[in-house]
Amino acid sequence: MAALISPSSRVWFIVRLLIQGISILALIIGMNLISFYHYQHLDLSRSHRFSLSEQGSVLFSGIYKPASIIIYFSPTSLRQEAELYGDLKSLIEEYQIKAGESLIVEYLDPARNLARAREIQAKYQFNPNENVVILDYLDHQKVIPVKDLGEYETFISMEGTQKRLVAFRGEQVINNALIELSGVPLKKVYFLQGHGEMTPGISPLDIIGHYLQWQHITPGLLNLSNSINVPEDTSLIVIAGAHVDLSIPELVALKKYWTESGRLLILLDPTADTPLLSSFIEDAGIIPRNDRVVRSLPLGNTNTIIHDVTGMFVPGSEFTKQFLNLNILFSGPTQSLAIEKNTNKPQEIRVRPLIEALYGFWGSCNAAAQDDEDISFEPERDTPYPVIIAAMADRGALHDDRVAVHASRIVVVGNSDFIKDAWIGEVGLDFFSSSLNGLIDRVSLAGNTAKMKSYFKLNLSEQEMTRIAFWSIFIIPMGAGMLGMFFLWRRKRNIDD
Repeated sequence: MAALISPSSRVWFIVRLLIQGISILALIIGMNLISFYHYQHLDLSRSHRFSLSEQGSVLFSGIYKPASIIIYFSPTSLRQEAELYGDLKSLIEEYQIKAGESLIVEYLDPARNLARAREIQAKYQFNPNENVVILDYLDHQKVIPVKDLGEYETFISMEGTQKRLVAFRGEQVINNALIELSGVPLKKVYFLQGHGEMTPGISPLDIIGHYLQWQHITPGLLNLSNSINVPEDTSLIVIAGAHVDLSIPELVALKKYWTESGRLLILLDPTADTPLLSSFIEDAGIIPRNDRVVRSLPLGNTNTIIHDVTGMFVPGSEFTKQFLNLNILFSGPTQSLAIEKNTNKPQEIRVRPLIEALYGFWGSCNAAAQDDEDISFEPERDTPYPVIIAAMADRGALHDDRVAVHASRIVVVGNSDFIKDAWIGEVGLDFFSSSLNGLIDRVSLAGNTAKMKSYFKLNLSEQEMTRIAFWSIFIIPMGAGMLGMFFLWRRKRNIDD
């Protein structure tokens, strides 16, 4: 016979249940309150496909007055850009998370709200039959056609010439519009010409040309052989792979520009003989070495020489602090740089490395003249590890990259091929963009920039498409049906037996 439970024990049992229930309820309420006021938005996808770039995060988290975005878009539209609606909505949600209450977003479907659609169209003056994104900030407006947010390619099918969506570049376009509306002055960056340098917007720098536009930067061409005076609107001079040396008047003009708080980005061509250009760089405390950065890897009974250099970013600069956990690949010939430790200059010059080659690379003085099998490290001539690939020099600046009043600055890279269309990677493009923004006093925009969200493409011929359709519609369903009938027959036979 079971023992009877006393009234006091029953009371304590109920009290314990109440305490446990109250504790669980308090824990649930507390966790919800904490998550409501102290939450963090994370993108755990492998490619960070749904995350804003650092530049986009800075732009939208820095909005100090209410901004509005109007998505004038009909999701049921039959226009080709209708397929961008999902990506556009996801991007706007990311912007809202960064900007908070400073960003007001309105989704307007003209097919459902005709009165509001006419009001918006009359205010911003755009084609009512077109899907657009409207940015309104600081009493300035920007109307962006939604079709401009997509990257399309043309292909020929049985139905004729058609366009196919290959990438979504919404963040690039909207970030550029916000930079423009924020009052950031349009910067003029001149690319030096006349010495075989590469030109932005033309192969092999077609990608760089597009990126300059998205960064609200106007590229210009500068030929100092025609005029030795650097234009007054110059924010930066880029020397991208000069094959021929400067003339004396050009050297004098660059030195004058440098001493008068000039900014330069110099990408060296290791195969070129440019002593005057090298002497100009040496005056800033950076010495180009006459070598090639290589690495030897054992392969069977021989060693393989690697000419493509993998670099790592060095801490100590606002230009590259966002990339410290990343590696950058320099394709093509790369030469190393030396930093002059004691510079006897009229003004203080501070020189810092930006990128060093990974352990195992060295600067070979014979790599350009010898075959790969004859290349080996010569301690008395070659450059040992660590090998500097990119360096930066300041003249007359405070020891803070964010403050550069009346300062001269120069960034030198021992490789110019890494920005070519065929070899440029995401990290290389980010480093180039970050250097540009830092040199033109937009350090807050340094860091990784918006990338195009590419879609998977599977190019199939008409014969392959027909074969896939035949297997999908007939063979596979028929095989599954026959297999099902076989099992039914076996089961019935077992039952009869």
